[in-house]
Amino acid sequence: MQPAASSSPPVLLWAAVTRGTVVLAECGEDTRGGEVLALARRILRKSPSPGWESDRQGSLRALKFHVYTKSSTSTSSRDEPVWWSYCVVFDAAFVPLQARGFLEKMSLLSAPLRESPVWLRGGTLAAQDDFAPTLLARMDQASSGGRIAMVSDRVDEVKLVMADNIELLLHRGDKLDEVDEKARQMSVMARAFQRRARDAKRFQLWQQAKFGLAVGTAVTVGVAVIVLPPVLAVAL
Repeated sequence: MQPAASSSPPVLLWAAVTRGTVVLAECGEDTRGGEVLALARRILRKSPSPGWESDRQGSLRALKFHVYTKSSTSTSSRDEPVWWSYCVVFDAAFVPLQARGFLEKMSLLSAPLRESPVWLRGGTLAAQDDFAPTLLARMDQASSGGRIAMVSDRVDEVKLVMADNIELLLHRGDKLDEVDEKARQMSVMARAFQRRARDAKRFQLWQQAKFGLAVGTAVTVGVAVIVLPPVLAVAL
């Protein structure tokens, strides 16, 4: 690995996987005057915990991720707890979240191997030939893709914002459609009310006209009853 210059992108410098205190595989190169190995030793010595362990030295950072499993051994009839550690030393400019993702991916990749005899009972660097190449390839991939991943995350965030905006616009469109529909219904109801009002007015006018006709007829008949007898008497 070439020494990191100030203009070089931040990289992962060293990584390892352990079973307990036994280092099964490791890879990397110390190009920082012994600082990488010194920090690597310190992070390896940290006691396991339910979460993450971290350390730092100068412009370097270190992380340690623990995985606990139960596995039957040939010397015991019951399951015994085994703890595995995944460690990495990286440049301080490297995104810590990306370093965490690297360790989590390593734990997932090695999950099937943790049941093998070599991983369960092998000594120091027992898995070096099998797993170190994978470890190194993933380190290079994470180092070269760190900035791309950051950009991708920002693009994904923008996509989420755009998706939210689209949903809000669609929701607003639904609300506008509802308002239009209610306005249309109110217009229909208004026209129906006007039609009923005209029918009621027409009925009222007809009633008034009929009442006037009935009153006029009654007056005419009354006058005829009063006037006609004397007229008839005179005529007779």
